[in-house]
This record gives sequence, structure tokens and C-alpha cells, in this order.
Amino acid sequence: MELWNFLDELKEKLNDLEDIRTENYNTIEQAINNAYLEKPTWNKVDNVVAVFADLKNSTQISNRKTKRVYAKFLEYTGYPFVKINDEFNSEFIDIKGDGGISLFSGKYAEVRAFLAAETFKTFQEKYVREKFKNKYGVNLSFGIGISKGDLLVKRIGRRKGDNNFFVWAGNAINNAALISKDVKRLSDKTVIGIDESIYNVLNQEKFRNYLVYSCGCPKGEKVKLWKKHYVKDESNFKYYKIESDWCETHGEQYINAVLEIINES
Repeated sequence: MELWNFLDELKEKLNDLEDIRTENYNTIEQAINNAYLEKPTWNKVDNVVAVFADLKNSTQISNRKTKRVYAKFLEYTGYPFVKINDEFNSEFIDIKGDGGISLFSGKYAEVRAFLAAETFKTFQEKYVREKFKNKYGVNLSFGIGISKGDLLVKRIGRRKGDNNFFVWAGNAINNAALISKDVKRLSDKTVIGIDESIYNVLNQEKFRNYLVYSCGCPKGEKVKLWKKHYVKDESNFKYYKIESDWCETHGEQYINAVLEIINES
């Protein structure tokens, strides 16, 4: 290896990227399809909803268990995350180790993103958490953040050997990750946090009874499911969190009622 020639070539390549530009696209698909390695251009999409799910205490779990058991954890979380988000028309899904991101845009992207997150949360709580707690002594839970904003994407890396990947930046993904990190401290169970713009959509009159208030089970008393929180750092970022899962009696009915509203709008 000719070290200094190699480093000089790398420096020259970075000099070529000094003139960073952005190009606007209407959809996530368009932005992805036009993301090129050779161009110093980040593709921008406005009003994207990002779902960021991150496994709690993943390092401890990995260190305490065999690689085979840890791989089983990832299978029980990765496949359902992809399958569920795809069911609610996510436009981009990616699994990064012990977490995942999912991106939505278009009409009622906020609602579809929440339906996907709540369904994933319910699956984890109903079918996965107790199984792994009883069998392996591990509490498997996630912090899930959902946020809306602008999003930048670029393909970065080398073309040789397909050593390249999509890199995402912008308010949507950054704030979703921020919320995900903060909600993990609030409970041993999987918790969802959403920014105020997402909450305002869910709280619209046509969705409110399905997505903001409980169905009343088991005692017939309807209560508000969301609580306001602030990230405990210098940003003091406000978000709303929910710990409830889909009701076994009314969950399916509520999902289908919301989907009908979306499809008819």
C-alpha cells in the first residue's frame, strides 16, 4: 500500500465534494432513484415521516447471551418490523443491527406511520417479550420515535464491490432518533413517542376516538392515552408518548376504521 498517495487521492476526492448541493424531489422513491455516488448532491424530500425503532439495552443483551441467541433476538424483531411497515405502505425500510428505520410520505403519512409502529409494538409485547423473558431471562423492548420534517439522502461509498449505502439526514430522522432514545428511559416495555406535528394529526376529530382515546376496555371508561414529555437535554424537545397496545377486543376494528377514513379521503 502506498499510504501517502492513497491519502492524497482521498483528500482530492473530498475536495471535489466541497460544493455540496441539494435537489428537491416530491417522493422518497424519486430521491432514492436519483441518488448517485458521483454527484456531490444530497436529494431532499419535504414532509417525510420517519419511524426510528431501537432495541433497549442491546449491548447488555449481546454481551450476556451467545451470538446464536442474540441472532434469534434480531430475527424476532427485524422480520416483523419489515413485514408490518410494508403492510402500511412504507416507502423505505432499513434494518441497522438491533434497530430499524421506516419512511412514509404522502397523504396521512403520519397516521400510517403510527399504525405501523403501534402494530409492531403490540406484536412485540404480545408475542415476543414474554417468550424471551421466560426462556432467556431477557426483557426485550424498544424505544420507537416518530417525527415529521425534511429529509436528505445520498448514496455514499465506493461502487467497487457494492460497498455503498444510503445515508439519511434531516429533521425527520434526527428527531425520530432523539425521541426513540428518550422514551427508552421511561419504561421496561416498548414505548412510542411522537412529535407534536404527528400528534396534531392523530388528534383530528375524525381520528381522535380511535388513536388518542382508549376504547374503554375493560371497565367502559375512555381515557386519553398520550402523555406530554420533554427530552431532558438542552433542546427540551417536546413529544407525546404512549405505552398502550392495540386492544384485543377493539384493536382490529379501530385499525380498519382508520384505514377506511384514509382510503375515503
